[in-house]
Amino acid sequence: MIDTRRRAGAFPARRAAPALLLATLAATPLAAQDDAVTRRASDARVKGAEDAPVTVFELADFECPFCRRFTDEVLPQLDSAYIATGKVRWVYVNYPLPNHPRAWAAAEAAMCVGSAEGDFWRAHDALFVRQEEWARGADPGAVFAAIAGEAGADAEQWRRCVEEDLVAPVLVQDLMSAAQTGATGTPAFVIDQRELFVGIRPFEDWVPVLEAALERAATEGEEGAGESGG
Repeated sequence: MIDTRRRAGAFPARRAAPALLLATLAATPLAAQDDAVTRRASDARVKGAEDAPVTVFELADFECPFCRRFTDEVLPQLDSAYIATGKVRWVYVNYPLPNHPRAWAAAEAAMCVGSAEGDFWRAHDALFVRQEEWARGADPGAVFAAIAGEAGADAEQWRRCVEEDLVAPVLVQDLMSAAQTGATGTPAFVIDQRELFVGIRPFEDWVPVLEAALERAATEGEEGAGESGG
């Protein structure tokens, strides 16, 4: 968790994101994960058009209060303006931090919803809405099971997924890839594997960043088309 109680305004200084395996998280699990359960889990946490010119990887922790604020205050606006319109593809990357003892279990519960043919994003939203309930309550498992049911997951598939840690390889890859970015807190965002931003910023600060990424993508597309045509 990071302290975002600084002056609102421009994004913090941008850092170049190192070459990562994050691209594989968007759709293609590792060979060790190559089965229907983990593939569904990996695919379910991606939203937006497959051919969107810009991809954003969100590194987040379900127990992080700042991630909850981002999900509540900023993500819906980004979804409406950029994701739903086909401009941006959004990938949720699990980054459970060691100071959040139930973050891993929450991530597993959410990913298992996707693997059990439920709606990952509905579970994602509910986990943040009910964060205090499962993070501090006596029976987080019951809360996770209720959220999974409300998100349309097959109960038996979800239970087996959780009990047998079937999505653990996906979570481990998420954690390793997120750590390689250098981000030490959540939420953090990697834009087109070029830039790393850490912390929550209002929608108004996201607009110039994404517009610049879209312009860059368009320019690179034109250059690529020119080279192939020449």
